[in-house]
Formats: sequence, structure tokens, C-alpha cells
Amino acid sequence: MWLDRQGKTLGTVGPPGTDVGIWLSPDGTRAVVRDTRGESSVAMSSGDLWTGASTGDLWTIDLARGLRTRLTFHQGAGGFQSVWSPDGSRIAFAAGNRLDTLYEKASSGAGDEKELLKEPGTIHTPTSWSSDGRFLLYYTANVPKTGYDVWLLPLQGDRKPLLLLGSVFNEWAARFSPDMRWIAYASTETGEAEVYVRPFTAAGPSGAPSLGEGKWQVSRGGGNWPRWRADGKEIIFTSGEFSSSGRMSMMAVEVKTNGAAFESEVPQRLFDGPINNGWDVTPDGQRFLMAASQIRQTGQIPITVVLDWRAGLKK
Repeated sequence: MWLDRQGKTLGTVGPPGTDVGIWLSPDGTRAVVRDTRGESSVAMSSGDLWTGASTGDLWTIDLARGLRTRLTFHQGAGGFQSVWSPDGSRIAFAAGNRLDTLYEKASSGAGDEKELLKEPGTIHTPTSWSSDGRFLLYYTANVPKTGYDVWLLPLQGDRKPLLLLGSVFNEWAARFSPDMRWIAYASTETGEAEVYVRPFTAAGPSGAPSLGEGKWQVSRGGGNWPRWRADGKEIIFTSGEFSSSGRMSMMAVEVKTNGAAFESEVPQRLFDGPINNGWDVTPDGQRFLMAASQIRQTGQIPITVVLDWRAGLKK
């Protein structure tokens, strides 16, 4: 379902189905989703943090025509999250035993998947592809002592993964800013999920990519799954709280950068949307695409009442 910044429903894409994990292409014309026709599993932990897997396949959707095109054909275990390359030509995703492998495939569906990284026994979830195409951000889950950690995978050279955030707190959902000078992510260092921003440089003092000094908390009272607007002047995220009606709050905060300085305004609540199985926002930050059940869209459960039902029994 499409929603505007006030939470008004603008329409739906295609017939009802079982899709999860919506990710829009950089130009906003397509989306990639995972079907869940097979059994699915979701591991929950504090701070509205989850990692999910489902037996199914990835599909791309032409949003103007509602046309679905199957991307993978394995009906195997796969993650709920996929990310597009900056030019929209490729899609990265996690699959394999316990999501231990990162792959990429042409978004046209042509050719086979290409293995990017395999670490048996470790859950991987990709979250962002840098605008220059050189780096992929992902997080690992349920690591002993450190929980959820943010990693960077170079897509050129020796392709050796680099740990960016690996404290005793959970860190996940990292996203590059459009100019690649900042990374927004979620962390539980205050005891609940909040959104933070750190500076990023593709070539640090040692020559390797690194995070710079400084850290700014941009959410207040809970925050998760940040997205940058295409111009880099706003971060959109979900709140860590739920309203009494069981609906999730969508938030936005204006940000300003000047050299190494970063500033953020007071976060604003856009609307309370339906609790959903995935969402994304268009590059201009004006429309939201969510995978929400029909019951959650209306907030009501349909009830059918049959009168004089005994008359329908066979004599």
C-alpha cells in the first residue's frame, strides 16, 4: 500500500499476497520483495530488533504497471532485506544456511547469482550499497558477546570484510548518506533502539575505510531502520514505540552538514502507520510503500454472521 506523509492511503500495488521486506530502487520505479509461501521464522530481541528468514524467492515489481518478475528460483531460505546497487542494475541479498551467504544478482533477472561473502554459522543482513558502488554495508546477528554488529564489505580489491561497529551493544540497519560522508544506524546503547549518525571516510588514516570521530543521536524516545532522503537533508525512521492502537509511528528529522559538523533538528512524527512486514520511502521522502495486512490496514477483523443456519443443514 502507498501512503503519503500524513499517513493517507494513496493506493495499492498488485493483488493481496504474502510479500515481506520492501526495498525501492534508487529511482523509485521498482521494488524488490520476498514472498513467504513457505514457512518463515523471525527472531525477536529488545529494541524492536529482528532478523527474519523465509522459504521463498525474491521478486521485482514494476510499480507503475504492478508487474511482478521473479528474480530467484530456489524456493530456499532467504532474508527479508535486499538492497539495490546505486544504478539499479544489481540487487544484493542474503540466503543459504542460516543466511550465512551474501549474493548479488542482476535486477533484470539475467544470469546466476554471484557469491559475495560466505561465513558459515553467521547470519548476514545487507542494508546499504554506497553511491559509488564500491561498498556494501551489512550486519551480523547473534554474535557471542557483541550481539548485532555492522560490517563493511569492499566490492573491489581483496574484498576483505571490515568491522565498523562491534561494541557490546547491538548495532544494525546502517545506511550510507547519499554523499557517503555519513552513516546512520540503530543502536541499543541507551537501553532501547535509537538512531545515530557517524562520519564515514572511504580512505581513512590507514588507507582503509573507517568511521571518523563524533557521534550524534538523531532520534528521541526510540528509533529504528533509518533512511536518508535523496538530497541528504532528512532522515526518516520508525519510532521504537507503538501507539495504543497498535500502529507504528513514522518519524522524520531534518539534518544539516557543514564539513565535519553535523546538526539535527527535533524529530517530527509524520503519522502512525500500520505495523507492517516491510516499508521503504521514495527518494524525495514524500511517499511510503508498506507491506501491511488487510486487517491491519483497516484495524478491523471481518466477522460474518449467518442467520437461521439450521435451515441449511441436510435433513
